[in-house]
Amino acid sequence: MNSILLLAIVLVLALVGGRIASFFRLPRVTGYLLTGLLMGPSITGFLTKQEVVHFSFISDIALGIIAFYIGTEFESKKFQRLKKTLPSFFITDVLITFLTVFLAVLVAINGPLVVAVMLGILSMATAPAATLLVIREFDSEGPLTDHIMALVGLNNLVCIIAFVIAMSIISLAPQNPAVGSTVPAAISEVAHGIVVPIVLGLGIALFLHYYLRRGLEENELLLVSLAAILLGVGLSLLFSVSALLTNLTMGGFLINTCDRAKIAVKRLSEVDYPLYALFFAFAGASFHVEMVKEMGLAGGIYILGRTIGKIGGTLLGRKIAGVHIPSGIYLGMGLLPQAGLAIGLSAWAARENPEIGGSLLAMILATTVVFEVAGPILTKLSLVRGGEVKIVKILSTATVGHLKADLLLLRDRVMEALGRAPFCRIGQQEGPILVKHLMRYHIDTIPQDATLDKVIKIMQNSRYTMLPVLGKNNQWIGMLSLRSIRDLSFDRDLTRLIIARDVAENVETLNPDDALAHALRQSEIHQLPYLPVVEKGDQKRFLGVIHRRDICLFQLESDDETESKDPSTH
Repeated sequence: MNSILLLAIVLVLALVGGRIASFFRLPRVTGYLLTGLLMGPSITGFLTKQEVVHFSFISDIALGIIAFYIGTEFESKKFQRLKKTLPSFFITDVLITFLTVFLAVLVAINGPLVVAVMLGILSMATAPAATLLVIREFDSEGPLTDHIMALVGLNNLVCIIAFVIAMSIISLAPQNPAVGSTVPAAISEVAHGIVVPIVLGLGIALFLHYYLRRGLEENELLLVSLAAILLGVGLSLLFSVSALLTNLTMGGFLINTCDRAKIAVKRLSEVDYPLYALFFAFAGASFHVEMVKEMGLAGGIYILGRTIGKIGGTLLGRKIAGVHIPSGIYLGMGLLPQAGLAIGLSAWAARENPEIGGSLLAMILATTVVFEVAGPILTKLSLVRGGEVKIVKILSTATVGHLKADLLLLRDRVMEALGRAPFCRIGQQEGPILVKHLMRYHIDTIPQDATLDKVIKIMQNSRYTMLPVLGKNNQWIGMLSLRSIRDLSFDRDLTRLIIARDVAENVETLNPDDALAHALRQSEIHQLPYLPVVEKGDQKRFLGVIHRRDICLFQLESDDETESKDPSTH
C-alpha cells in the first residue's frame, strides 16, 4: 500500500474513532489512541512496525508545534497573574513526584539507585499534546486551565534539564574515575544538551520575529511560522538535542518580544489538527498490549508512585499557597498524561547507555500505555469537575441521532438531485439552552473593601478590563472597569480613600435559568463583553459570567446545524 493511501485510511479511521469516543463521552484524543492501538502490530497488524517507524517524522513535527505552543504559555503577563500560586504548585509538584517515584522504586522493588533516579526525573514530565488537545476540545478557561498549561511547560523544562545533567554524569563516570577529568567532560555534555537547543531556539525566534514584524499576509504568516518550527525540529535532530526544548525556547522568547506572536499561534491552530490526529493514531500503533502484561510489579509501583506524587504534590502546593482554587486534586489529575517526552528521553538513554537505558525504555513504554489512554480521560474529568468547561460542551457530544440526521439529509439531497420531492419528517424538539449551559464559573473578582491601589494591581494581572465587585459570601455588588476609575487614579489621595464598593457600577445581571435570547439582548443593550450571573433571591450570590462571544458563536453553530438539517432552506 502506498504511503498517501495509508495516511488517508489512518486519518479516516482516526476520525471515526474520535466520534465513537465522543459518543461515549470520552475525549477524542482517547479515540485516536485506541484506533491506533487497534490498527497497530499488537492487535490487527494493519500498521506494521516498519510503517510506524517510517511515519515517525509526523510525531516530530506535531511535538515541535506543541512545544512551540507550550512556550507561548510562558508569557510574562500570564505568569504575573499566577505569581502568587504557581511557584508553590510547581515546586511541590516536581519535588513530591520525584521523591515519591524515587523512593517507591528504590524501596518497594529494591531497584538500582541510578534507575530510581532516572525514573524519578522522567515521572515529572507531562504529555503536552494530550493535555493541549483536551483543553482545546472542551474550550476550558479559568485558573485550573492556566495552572495546568503553565505547569506542563515548567515540568517538561525541568525534566529535560535534569535528565541531560543526570545522563551526562552517568555516561561519563564509568569511563574515567578521575574526578578532575570527568567534571569538564560532564559540563561539556550538559552544555551541549541544554545550551545548544536554547541557542537554536533563540536564533530561530529572531528569524521568525524579523518576518512577523514585516506585516505579512496570513498565508505567508503561516508559511514562515511553520518553517521556523520545522527548522527547530530539524536542527535539533541534526545536533542530537531536544527539539522540545528548542521550540519551547522559541515560543517563550517570541511571545514576550513580538506582538504578532499570538496571530501566528492562531493561524497555526487552524491547520494543525490533522497532524495531531495522525500523531496520536501512530502513537497508539506503537504501543504493545503485551507490555502492560509484562511490566509487573515495577510498572505498577511506578504508575502508583507517579499518580500519588502528582496529586499529593499539588495538594501540598495549594495548602502552602493558601488558596482554594484551583483544586489540588483536579490539578494533579490534569498533569497525569505522559508520552512523547518521557519516551524520547528514555530512548535517547537507551542509545547512549543500553545497560541502564534499556530498562528505562521498557518501563516507560509499558506504563505510557496506561498514562496516555487514561490521562486524557482524567484531564477531561478534572476540567469538568473544576468548573471550567461550559455545560453545553459536555451535552453536545456526537450521538447516533446526529448520524441518523446526517444520513437522512444525504438521502433528501439525492432525491432533490434526481428531481423528486424529499421525504417529510418531523424533527425532534430539543430542550432550550439556558444561561447556565454556557456560563463560565471562574473569573477574577475584586473585594468590596479593596482600595483603588489594590484594584489597579488586580486588573494589571487580569485578562479582563472589567471585573465583578463582591461582598461577603460572594454577594453581588457591581462591576468595576478601567474606564470608570481612570480619572480617579490620577489623584493619589483618592486611591487610598475610595474603596471598590463606592465606585462599583450597577449593571444588569442574569439568572442561571434565563433564556439565551434574553442574555443576548441584555449584552447588546449594555454593550458589555460579558454579563454577571447571580442566584435568584435577595442575596444575589455571584455564580459566574456569560460571554457575549460564547452566545454569538453558539447561535451561529445552531443556525448552521438547523439550516443543514432543513431541506426547505436549500
